[in-house]
Amino acid sequence: MIPTAREFIEMNTKEPEKIFRLGRVDSVTGGLPTIQFDGEETASGKLYAKLDGYSPTTGDRVLLAKVSGTYIVLGKVVK
Repeated sequence: MIPTAREFIEMNTKEPEKIFRLGRVDSVTGGLPTIQFDGEETASGKLYAKLDGYSPTTGDRVLLAKVSGTYIVLGKVVK
């Protein structure tokens, strides 16, 4: 079956890349955090780089930015 123009566009449209993500600090090792990203069931096993002015604490809600194929913690989100 040949797809309609709309179906063809939908099949070939990628999700926009997420530049910024939110998450929660799951643990801290050597001053670097592991993150449980919003919408994910488990924390990543990876330690993420952070900006110099931020000292992560377990449970912090954080904003991350994608840089060179990974995420960097920009800082804590406060209300």
